[in-house]
Amino acid sequence: MDSLRAMPRWEQVRWLAKRGLPDPYLRDCTPVQDSGLRCVGRWSYGPSTWVDIRATPTDTIVFLSRGSGVSIVRFRSHDSLRLDLLSDINSRSLTGRCQVRDSFLFVNSGGVECYNVSNLSQPVLLNWLSQPLIYDFFVVDTLLYTSSRDSFRVFSVANPASPRSLGACADSGYVMHVSGNYAYLGHQSGLFILDVRNPAEPHRVSTLGYDVLSISVRDTLLYFGTTEFALRVYNVADPATPFPIGSLSGVEAHDLYLPPTCDTVLYTPKLHVINIADPSHPRQIGFANCPGWDYGIRAVPALDCALVADYFDGLVAVDISSPTAPFVDTSAFGAGSSEDIWIDNGKAYVAQYYCGMRILEVTDPLAPRLLGAYDTAGQTPPTRAIVARDSFAYFGWTWPPYLHSFGVTNPSKPVMYGGADITNPPEDIMLRDSLLYVAEIARFQIVNIARPREPVLVGSCGSQDGVYFGLTVQDTLAYLISGSLQVIDVADPTSPTIIGTTAVGGHGIAVRDTFVYVPYGYDTLRVYSAANPRSLRLLGFAPLRTHTWDVALAESTAVVATFNGLEAFSLEDPVHPQWRAAISTPYGPRRVVYAAPYFYTAMWEAGVAIYETTSVGISERPAASTQPTGLRIWPNVTGGKVRFAVGAGARAADVAVFDISGKRLDGVRQQVATKGGATEGMIDLSGLAGGVYVVRVKSERKSFTAKVVKTNGG
Repeated sequence: MDSLRAMPRWEQVRWLAKRGLPDPYLRDCTPVQDSGLRCVGRWSYGPSTWVDIRATPTDTIVFLSRGSGVSIVRFRSHDSLRLDLLSDINSRSLTGRCQVRDSFLFVNSGGVECYNVSNLSQPVLLNWLSQPLIYDFFVVDTLLYTSSRDSFRVFSVANPASPRSLGACADSGYVMHVSGNYAYLGHQSGLFILDVRNPAEPHRVSTLGYDVLSISVRDTLLYFGTTEFALRVYNVADPATPFPIGSLSGVEAHDLYLPPTCDTVLYTPKLHVINIADPSHPRQIGFANCPGWDYGIRAVPALDCALVADYFDGLVAVDISSPTAPFVDTSAFGAGSSEDIWIDNGKAYVAQYYCGMRILEVTDPLAPRLLGAYDTAGQTPPTRAIVARDSFAYFGWTWPPYLHSFGVTNPSKPVMYGGADITNPPEDIMLRDSLLYVAEIARFQIVNIARPREPVLVGSCGSQDGVYFGLTVQDTLAYLISGSLQVIDVADPTSPTIIGTTAVGGHGIAVRDTFVYVPYGYDTLRVYSAANPRSLRLLGFAPLRTHTWDVALAESTAVVATFNGLEAFSLEDPVHPQWRAAISTPYGPRRVVYAAPYFYTAMWEAGVAIYETTSVGISERPAASTQPTGLRIWPNVTGGKVRFAVGAGARAADVAVFDISGKRLDGVRQQVATKGGATEGMIDLSGLAGGVYVVRVKSERKSFTAKVVKTNGG
């Protein structure tokens, strides 16, 4: 799956189909009836896959498909090249081809979305044409042609807000081009030429070639690229009897662009500049070493520039003033696959596979915005995990040391400081007090960050081999899951020890009190008892609709990330979660985390989305102020005194300490004060033996509890 993620969706489908394999994502992504959960905000941006332009004598507007959105950009190149963002579009799913016609923008997002872009700063969605997995589409005048997994269809878009079906036939292709009276479909088994003179009765007239990557047609000449790194040229004056006239080897072409103002040059996204003045002998005359994986291209010869949709580097501008020596000028809007997310002080820190770290401002969840990045585009190993606190962030990148600390006081300019020499890149990281707990392939590591600029590896033990780990830490125990669930004693950070293993696989895990919640890899949310952490005991389960990735716990709710969205469960009875809500997401979330009152998701190539519960039965009480609404205790590992605070509206009626058996311990010294409706105070545990204790602060309406670890000695 890692290698497949380096391909746009249509390439993934082609790769799997060629090997006779089903698409695991599409197979399990049946539509979800949204209920009880609501998307409040999105930052939809991931890898770039397609680009189109609208050029006028005075302006050039660029439309860039990236992630599950489209960015609308003004391109300027008079004194210096500039790419000015005008607006962003959030699409329903991962985006492929985008095509602009006059003041309308069409976008492939599973179906075809149509936007009115007459006002570039405020695009308006007019319609979403729902079809089963549209691989590609093409718009000519008032006709929309689509190719899906099982059919080719023709629609009238004379009224873009209300497409009207005209005709169909049983042909399919992953890429498409329409020219004149014929449509050309590229498939791994060939290039199909369809007669579309009568839109009500499209039909195939000929087949040629195989493993087609891209198609372009001008007059009677058909150009197409193949997976064998070749460009083929055919004469299609009679589409029923096409014949080859030329070819060129060594050309990787996921797209082909023939500028309408130039008859002698063809461009590929890599950037190959090919002279086609003699179609029987096409020859490469120039090449620019674009930085990454390039899938779409448009050129503006009048401005001496080509614009490439680069998978990780975003929109890449290439100077083509000299066709024999093109060169990369600049790039913008780069983003990768969002693998992990961590929320701290109104900011979301996002781990992006081959692109390092992105920092988003999420103080206003309705409008997340990019603050800055530390870009590792194209470098390995990938970034899969991230944590942050205050002015420092920690994530894995490059060769040893695999774990680095970054100063993020100025989010627009993160600064790399020190590193901890762990064994492998982190698969998941948890931050507790001054320690990082790191899950990686075959190792579990503990890193001290008391001096954030100089993280130090302090403890390590062998663990299970695997990838896509889930990790959580509670009190003196770490819970690690991948191929199995392992419980690790971390009471002594210098000597973590595996004390229990349970035969259940998964990629996410959450723990509250003695309950362990595991989204089992297939279709179940399992609940285990950790009363005896050396031997977890299955207590109950709740069915899910499809495969799972992660789970996050709110006060009374568990939200599970699945292949096709989120499912929410009430935890009023923690042993028997009750299904309450679900919502489709643009792509199945890899990671979900809770920071009151929202659930934040990292959705692979689809970016980041923010959700809230709306059902009365599962809604969480939002924060009434900037003060905490639950019980907060610090430090949670102590040899003596601890402080506590409960947010506004939770005036304490009783403060008590219990041992792990549930016995109330009377006579523990405490000081309690109320300020502005909030309760805070101090508890002295120095007279107690070492161990785990529960602090309960009870208000008139509610009871709050938290655990604290008392070490031996005052």
